[in-house]
This record gives sequence, structure tokens and C-alpha cells, in this order.
Amino acid sequence: MERRRRAARGYWREYLSVSPFFLVFVAFSVIPLGYAVYLTTQKWDGLGPSEFVGWGQWERFFEQGDFWPAMWNTILIFLMGQVPVVIGALIAAVVLSRPRLRGRGFYQSAFFLPQVTSLVAITVVFQSFFSGRFGFVNVIAHYLGLPVVDWLNSPWGTRIVIALMIFWRGFGYFLVLFMAGLSAIDRSLYEAARLDGAGGARIFWSITVPLLRPTLLFVILTGTISGLQIFTEPQLLFSGQSGPDKAGLTMMLLQYQYLGGPGSQAGYSPVPTDLGYATVIGWAIFILLLVIALFNYRFLRKPVTV
Repeated sequence: MERRRRAARGYWREYLSVSPFFLVFVAFSVIPLGYAVYLTTQKWDGLGPSEFVGWGQWERFFEQGDFWPAMWNTILIFLMGQVPVVIGALIAAVVLSRPRLRGRGFYQSAFFLPQVTSLVAITVVFQSFFSGRFGFVNVIAHYLGLPVVDWLNSPWGTRIVIALMIFWRGFGYFLVLFMAGLSAIDRSLYEAARLDGAGGARIFWSITVPLLRPTLLFVILTGTISGLQIFTEPQLLFSGQSGPDKAGLTMMLLQYQYLGGPGSQAGYSPVPTDLGYATVIGWAIFILLLVIALFNYRFLRKPVTV
């Protein structure tokens, strides 16, 4: 035992060289995680003294029920925005990856541009486009003889606008990822399949999709995690409020409200500030995302066969 201790002391320089990483990891990951567990036992507005409530915040979480409408809204917006953007980006990537296509770089840059555009600017554009009386969408609908919709003051209109913002902003990002994955597939496989008489659909399902599985796994995992943490779009559209009939209230926005975030224009929080309850909501979101991520990983990690 003494010999091992002397040997360990002999490597102190190596231990010292890697210690900054572990110090940062403990300071910014382990300690905040432990503090988040502690906060779930407290009722605290962030200013006065905190009150120990034990499991009271978790009982409130299940009895109060304001989390479930927020979760339902998040899932609806996710299905309307995040799922179509992944499918659309995959189809567009296949089309843009054709060898004879000209101007591929231009299309890539044009589609990726919304990803680097300020979300505040995107929100302003969407607010003007979907404005009730003078919005561009309603003007076009009026000329076409279609009914005018008050998009931002109706529950389903609100969800559709948020979903379109997610689609428009995320399309280019997923497109670039899929095109990078497609470029790694051996082109001779496509040529051999065409010589055997395979059509476009057969080639897509038998060659492209199986060999693109690692990229698909990454896109679906990251897309699911980011899609179920929708926050910025409704927060900017409704200044931290919940929108008409709480149609814009997502899980992350609900946690933000309990953290005391009032929004830039509202000036007040729609719910009383309670950091303990906000932490419980955060843990619920984490558990939900973990379960979905594990399910996606288990479903998509099957071996590739062509």
C-alpha cells in the first residue's frame, strides 16, 4: 500500500496538469446539479428567506397541473415544426446532392442564412407577415378570396406561426448535416443499383437511408432535444407571456415564468416567482428528454445493412 502511495505521489505533475478540467467540471456541473436537487425542497422567491417544504414542490407539480398543458403545447408545436423540418431537409439534401446540379453552394448558403440571422429580427418579420389586419399573409389571402385569419390572437394560429419559425430557422442547419452525410456515401453503390434497374425510390430506401443512419441518429436526437426545449420563439412573440388561451406556453417558457422572467414589454410575471417549483419543472423536462433520447437511440442504433 505504501509503495502505491509513493508511486501515486510521483505522478503529481500529471495530476496537476489535468486538474483544471475537473475543477471546472465540479464548479459548473456537479455543484449546480447538487444545488438544483436542494432547490426542489425549497420554496423561494429569490429575494427573501427560503422555506423548506420537502417533497411539497413535487406534490404541487402533480396536483397543480399547469405543466401538462405546457407539455401538450410543446409536443404539438414540435410535431408541426420540428418533424416536418427534418423530413423536408432530408428530401432537399437528396435533391441538392445530385452530381449534375449547378449552383449547389448558392443553395446551401441561401438555406443556411436563417440559421445565422438574429432571432429577434426573424420574430419581427414573422409578426409583420402574420399581423391581423395588414399582414402580408392576410393581404394575399384577401386577394385570393380566402378567409382572413387573426394568426397571433388565435390558439392554432399562434402554434402554426411558432412552428413555421422553427421550420424556417432550422431547415438550413439540418440540410447541411444531411448533405455532409450524403457526401460520405460511395457513389459507385448508386451506379451499381441503377445498372441493376433500381428506381429512385428503391435507391433512396435501400441505399441512402441505411447508410445515412448515423447522421439520421444525430439529427433526430439533437432535433428532438432542441425541439422539446422551445423557448425563444414564443418568448419573443409574446414578450414572456403565454399567448392567446396559453397556446404559446411551452415547458421552458413555463419554467422561465416561475423563475421570475417578466419579458421585455410586459413588466410583470404571469405567475408568482418560485425558484423551487421552477427547478422541479426543469427536472421534469430533463427526465422527459432523457426517456425520449434513450428511446430514439435504441430504435435507430440497429446495424446498417445495404
